[in-house]
Amino acid sequence: MEVKGMKIKVKHDFKDRENNLKLRTVGEIMTVTKERAEYLTNMKLAEIIDVKGDDSETVVETHE
Repeated sequence: MEVKGMKIKVKHDFKDRENNLKLRTVGEIMTVTKERAEYLTNMKLAEIIDVKGDDSETVVETHE
């Protein structure tokens, strides 16, 4: 079974609790689970830029 993930772009520096408190910096691109992507975007730490495992080439961007 293919694991689907989402690509996100970090908007604010933060220490990643799920990766030994590694510092994630502005502009860094990460691939995470859908649930984690939603959590990080709700916390205003990242924005979703792509969905992996989807046949579409749609890029989702949020603008403030």
